[in-house]
Amino acid sequence: MNLRIVPLVAITLILLFSAGCGKRYSRGINVMENAPAHTKLGMKFWDDGRYQNAEEEFARALMLNQKYAPAYSGLALVTAKKAQDAEDPESAEKEFREAYKFADKAQELDNRLPFVHVAKAMVISMKYEGKPVSEWVKEVEDQYEKAIKLDPENSEVYYRRGIFYKKTFEFPKSSSDFRKVLDINNDYITPANKQWEIVQKIERAAPGTDAGKKVALSDKISRADIAALFISELKINKFVTRKRPATIDTDFTAHDDMHTMVVDSLLNTPAMTDISTHWARNFIIDIAPLEIRGLEPYPDHTFHPDELVNRGEYALMLENALIALTGDRSPATSDIDTETRFPDVNPSHPAYNAICTLVDRGIMKTEPAGAFGIEKTVSGPDALLMIRKLKKLNKTK
Repeated sequence: MNLRIVPLVAITLILLFSAGCGKRYSRGINVMENAPAHTKLGMKFWDDGRYQNAEEEFARALMLNQKYAPAYSGLALVTAKKAQDAEDPESAEKEFREAYKFADKAQELDNRLPFVHVAKAMVISMKYEGKPVSEWVKEVEDQYEKAIKLDPENSEVYYRRGIFYKKTFEFPKSSSDFRKVLDINNDYITPANKQWEIVQKIERAAPGTDAGKKVALSDKISRADIAALFISELKINKFVTRKRPATIDTDFTAHDDMHTMVVDSLLNTPAMTDISTHWARNFIIDIAPLEIRGLEPYPDHTFHPDELVNRGEYALMLENALIALTGDRSPATSDIDTETRFPDVNPSHPAYNAICTLVDRGIMKTEPAGAFGIEKTVSGPDALLMIRKLKKLNKTK
């Protein structure tokens, strides 16, 4: 046994059960309990995002069997999650070191179990998430390959690897792994089918930029996501400049000092105060001057980049994009004051006309019962598919 690891487990157990985290375990060990059952429950909590509960289950499993390798793998995962959530790089690095020790301990105890290799792969992925994939992808793939060699029909291995490939934008490989889970037809069928459908949408939408691929992974898109899509995928800044009619001021009088005029203009342009460290900062800076309805900065000089966007709001933005791409402003007034066509959208709603236009042109769809779902959020894949339809429609003009 690796003596360096034992104190880590002891500390974990003491923290859990003396500090009150494991209140449900204050009783003695039940003879009907077993380590595999607690570890399995721990992984269910892990998948549900209930990390504290997961940690309690893995620790309980080790109380029942101190040599149960999958429980160490579970602790490796929750420790890596703590590292991701750490407030400073030093704390994160320390937690990741502990996570690696737990993962290595699991493999030392029993490297014939596919799960110990899967967990190690997941820990590596969590540590290097957001960094150039070329630097660490093979290390992750090697762990998954070891797991598959041990059990070629293990659904969990393919499901976890499918998630990994999805996060690294390897959508065809991700789709293949989720399809394999469905073919095996054992465990993880429901989540694999859901993920497979999402990846299928992403492949149909065919994002062509890293920003587009990043947004494609979002369950709910934000204002920043749309700014990134409109600039990187739709390239709307080129169309707005080219097709919007120029406003010419015939009363213009030259400034005495042209250099001073430019400087004054720049100094008087309000900066957005809440995007300085945001990943989509440059996209937001590019989209703000275009006056896309719904994507303007707020009066207090903020952008609210992470504010979620519903279908009604996205319809307004897409209508503006359609006008910018085609140069035709008629869609903006075509359905004003008409009788309602959707049970959940009043004709007086600001987005009503945009919704009618986009539904009529096949860019957005209604629900089976005819409602539009105006208050529902928009997923990344759906947002990309709509942009692809918009681009295709523009090409036919």
